[in-house]
Amino acid sequence: MRRKYLVTGGAGFIGSHLAEGLLERGYKVTVLDNLENSIADPDLDQNSQLSFVKGSVTDRSLVRELVAEHDAVFHLAAMLGVKTTMTHTIEMVQNNLAGTSIILEEAMRTGKKVVFASTSEVYGKGEPPFSENMDLRFGNTTKLRWSYALGKSLEECLCLAYGRKKLPITIVRYFNIFGPRQKDGSYGGVVSRFIKAALTGEDLLVYGDGSQTRSFTYVSDAVEGTIRCLEEKADQEIFNVGSRNEITILGLATKIKNLTKSSSNIVHIPFDKVYPHGFEEIPKRSPDINKIETILQYEPQVKLEQGLKESIGWYRRKLARGELS
Repeated sequence: MRRKYLVTGGAGFIGSHLAEGLLERGYKVTVLDNLENSIADPDLDQNSQLSFVKGSVTDRSLVRELVAEHDAVFHLAAMLGVKTTMTHTIEMVQNNLAGTSIILEEAMRTGKKVVFASTSEVYGKGEPPFSENMDLRFGNTTKLRWSYALGKSLEECLCLAYGRKKLPITIVRYFNIFGPRQKDGSYGGVVSRFIKAALTGEDLLVYGDGSQTRSFTYVSDAVEGTIRCLEEKADQEIFNVGSRNEITILGLATKIKNLTKSSSNIVHIPFDKVYPHGFEEIPKRSPDINKIETILQYEPQVKLEQGLKESIGWYRRKLARGELS
């Protein structure tokens, strides 16, 4: 019998690619999403093995029904993004924790495996490269910038507590995923923001001096790492899902400008002009991926430039068709 998986947040950027990846492997998929961060993809909509349910992970009766019908749950639904963290802190913390609590409670009821999507933000101000067993270090709570990381850390603790009660659970910490369908706007979507600006002749806005570095992971690699977490040997484990594609933000802007042959200017603006309430930037964030490589034989395949070219092509086509504002 064909296995069937529930993907919460499956109409969003990573979630839609994950749903697509599961379908390509022959599984049935149900997407649960409230469509607040949805990415339209007609090809997915037309797949007979895909079901869509509009709703929220905070709707307990709906979640109970869906979890009971599926073999496992990929829980990606969340409010996220640095801008959201700074401006909608209360809603973000409360909704994310409530949704994860309900998913875990209902999965525990029927013993269904959960793969929980966390974030590299939980490493806070630690010293990279970040490994899964290292201590986490955050800034002062008066800086709301840390609310997302602290909230996700608490959700991880909740996941692991259910794991101790024998719920099959795996946590993935994503490192700067990028690719087609990513929304531009907040800092988390820096690749899509730069690409769209370069293709439309707008300034590429680099926050700060641009010397901060990130390791960017193409979305197909993130999907592969996430699906491998279905394996039993991944139970009760935390895995970094990332790559070694590290680059400065200024270097990223320059690379995208060159790849698009854009006439756009690269413009620096201070962080306090973008984010309120005492934003605190992290100068370097890169993962240690030895654990996932060893246990799950995961190895990222897509180099940064290759992924950027794929993304640029997608955005160029969408803009030409008038499908992006």
